[in-house]
Amino acid sequence: MDNFISVIEELYKSKNWKKIVETYHNHPERNRVLWVYPSEENFVFLKACLNELHNDSVLSIGCGSGLLEWMITEATGIPVSGVEIDKAWWHCKYAPPTFIPLILTSKEPEDRLKQRLHQSDNTALLFCYFNNRTSFEEYIKYYSGNTLIIIGPGDGKNVHTDPKPFDDIEEPWKLYKSQEVRDSKDFIAVYCKI
Repeated sequence: MDNFISVIEELYKSKNWKKIVETYHNHPERNRVLWVYPSEENFVFLKACLNELHNDSVLSIGCGSGLLEWMITEATGIPVSGVEIDKAWWHCKYAPPTFIPLILTSKEPEDRLKQRLHQSDNTALLFCYFNNRTSFEEYIKYYSGNTLIIIGPGDGKNVHTDPKPFDDIEEPWKLYKSQEVRDSKDFIAVYCKI
């Protein structure tokens, strides 16, 4: 295990999410465990939006290592669960470390996950650096809650995601609030149902 990941794991074990976001948001190896490192101000913004929209938990689709989700939980006190595909990858020795327990599913949401999405009235649905519009549409089709969060690159970042934070998200969704992550050209876009 290399030094960068070892340091992140030690900070995780000591619950020092602040040092992770303060120190590693511009680190050259940062994308090995996370694509976006929100500031404390971004976490305050996210918590305020979740509270205003009456969400008491978050379900993150395509969460990767779960480092962002763990930091959201630590910074806001709002629990975040994460969904990933490819069980074999996440259990092999080459996978990055995980920072939350993962809900593993196939490419299409399985029945138990569809049921959870359908019973998610107070749970926000999060997509961070997601890159599969078809899967995105499939997840929101089953989602019964009122809050959708998309974190990813804005125009000029030269990184592709699908959806992007300000893509055409169809009704019943309307942009509620947004905030840039530091000065990174990444954005947190919070949508609510009309």
